[in-house]
Amino acid sequence: MDFEDTPEEAEFRAEVRAWLEANAPKNASANAFSADLNEKEALKIAKEWQAKKAEARYAKITWPREIGGMGGTPIQNVIYSQEEAKFNLPGGFFDIGLGMCIPTLLTHGTPEQAERYTRPALYGEEIWCQL
Repeated sequence: MDFEDTPEEAEFRAEVRAWLEANAPKNASANAFSADLNEKEALKIAKEWQAKKAEARYAKITWPREIGGMGGTPIQNVIYSQEEAKFNLPGGFFDIGLGMCIPTLLTHGTPEQAERYTRPALYGEEIWCQL
C-alpha cells in the first residue's frame, strides 16, 4: 500500500499548510483545553477559529458546497486533519454537532430545519450536545 500523497494531494496539503500558517491563532499553544484558560476564553478562541475555518470551507471538507462544505474527498479531510493537528488548535466544542447532530438533521430533517441549523453549527455560533 502506498501512503505517499499523489501530486493533487500534495498540492492540497501545501495549500492547507499555507492557509493554516497564515490564519491559525497566534496563541494556538494556549488551546481550548489549556489549564491557562478559563472556559469563556477557551470557548471564544474555539468559536473564532471555527468561524474562520467555515469561511474558508475547511470546517467540513466533505460536505457539499451548497451547505458550506468544500465538496472535498475523504482523503482531503484526512490531509487537513493531519496538518491542523500540528498547530495545537482549539477544538472539540463542535464535534458532536458537526459529526452527529447536523448530519442526522440533514438526512432526516426538513429543508427548513437544515436551513435554520446548519450554518450556525458550522460557524461555531451554536453548540450541540448528545443526550
